Amino acid sequence: MDDKTHGKTGLGSKQRARTAKEKDARRSSLLAAALQLLLEQNGQLPTVHAIAAKAGVAKGTAYIYFKSKEAIYMALFEQQLFAWFAAVRDQLRFHSGDMNHSIVDALLSFKQHQPYVWLLASLSHFTLEPALDKNDLLHHKTKLAQEYRSTAAAICTVADRDTHALEEIQTRLLQSYAYLLGCWQVVYPPVAITSLISGPGLTTLQPDFYGFAQQGLHKIWSGPLQQQERSEEKAGMFQRLFQRS
Repeated sequence: MDDKTHGKTGLGSKQRARTAKEKDARRSSLLAAALQLLLEQNGQLPTVHAIAAKAGVAKGTAYIYFKSKEAIYMALFEQQLFAWFAAVRDQLRFHSGDMNHSIVDALLSFKQHQPYVWLLASLSHFTLEPALDKNDLLHHKTKLAQEYRSTAAAICTVADRDTHALEEIQTRLLQSYAYLLGCWQVVYPPVAITSLISGPGLTTLQPDFYGFAQQGLHKIWSGPLQQQERSEEKAGMFQRLFQRS
């Protein structure tokens, strides 16, 4: 983010943020700068100094908002991840037709709204989390568990399932997350590896991420919800037959 863009917030690079709005704007500018640098450096974490310089602030200012570069990228990851869960819940409110297809479509909404969630997720487990303060990590995991539960509850409500299905749906959500992360890591290996597998005869090692993800998600969600829907259809059919007789 250049100085001109930064100036649009009404907060100069040397001016101290005082109000909550100004602090939010400065924090957002650091996150935006961090993401831009991450993309420019092909997934390599830049230093706090580089992030601060990109955002037009001093390194000491960046440390007021974040304890480390890992904390910056964990904040970015949470931003994308929790927005994805919220988007899934929101999209499910407009469900019509096949429930499993609706869930898969909602899960794939990251393509439009959270395009960097899997890049950040790939950094989270082995690079970011081990470097975080334990209390901060526990706070993240607690919020994550709440997001899984809230999203599973939303699926139960829309699918008209009782709370007995909640645990299984949470498990399937976790499986979906793991599958999507694995797909991303297979399709988008480090740059040095990408150049090695771009030759003739190796195209099967780089499938289309979105299509790959869609196929696997349909398999994950093709179980109990669909089976229960069929059972209800059969029950309704038998009930109508008995009513006629």
